[in-house]
Amino acid sequence: MQIGKRNFNLEKDIVVVGIINTTPDSFSGDGISGNIPKSIKIAKNYIDSGVGIIDIGGESTRPKNLYDDVMPISVQQEIDLTIPVIEAIKNNFDIPISIDTRNSEVATSALIAGADMINDVSMLNHDPKMINIIKSTNKPYVLTHNKVIKSNLKVSEQVVNDLDLSVNFLLEAGIDKKRLILDPGFGFGKNFEQNIELHQNFEIINKIGLPIMVGTSRKSFLGKINLNKSITVDKRNIESLASALISKIKGANFIRVHDVDSTCRLLNAIEKLNS
Repeated sequence: MQIGKRNFNLEKDIVVVGIINTTPDSFSGDGISGNIPKSIKIAKNYIDSGVGIIDIGGESTRPKNLYDDVMPISVQQEIDLTIPVIEAIKNNFDIPISIDTRNSEVATSALIAGADMINDVSMLNHDPKMINIIKSTNKPYVLTHNKVIKSNLKVSEQVVNDLDLSVNFLLEAGIDKKRLILDPGFGFGKNFEQNIELHQNFEIINKIGLPIMVGTSRKSFLGKINLNKSITVDKRNIESLASALISKIKGANFIRVHDVDSTCRLLNAIEKLNS
């Protein structure tokens, strides 16, 4: 799959996507508030570790039912937080950039600034103009499941059904299937049990026949799976690594993570020891 100047062999390789949150209120505690020197330092560390793509976001997607201090920001604020960081990284490194946004104006500005991919967690239900942006560019698009789960279906079954409908909508709109990546949407509209069930039956998403991105890193459900304790965000590295490994085994092509170095080391060690 071509993303930016890089051609990823998804039949052989799993791509680590490193997260840079330009927000001041990231749930994971790593928001840089648009600090350009810090973003360049993070990007260099990611690249040295072996990251394949850097994903830049300017809007916190923390669920309001779990966090009391979620602060909405304007589209212009999101642009101001993300575009200088994209430009700085593009000026310093040759690495594909993904823009993590629900807003068409932000996506447009990011693509102009050099972004190579759109990562949209809204499932096309936030900004009606986003479909026009997807149609007007040849960049890859990440379609994320983001719907409340019905009680009469297994989570994994509904995720597949919902994503399949959305994929068909995009194909009917003239979007090239080769540009699409699916994200099962861990943490979006799903409670603890539903996230676990989706993870356990993750391989069913392969039925759709498109590349899959997994973004479970540091999420709240991972903080609750061990010994009935609630592990704080900064201590969920082991659970995040376990999720990355299981996702790889079950067919994920992209792993979106905060802890890039440890994830790359884990995946590289597995490849070396299992070759």
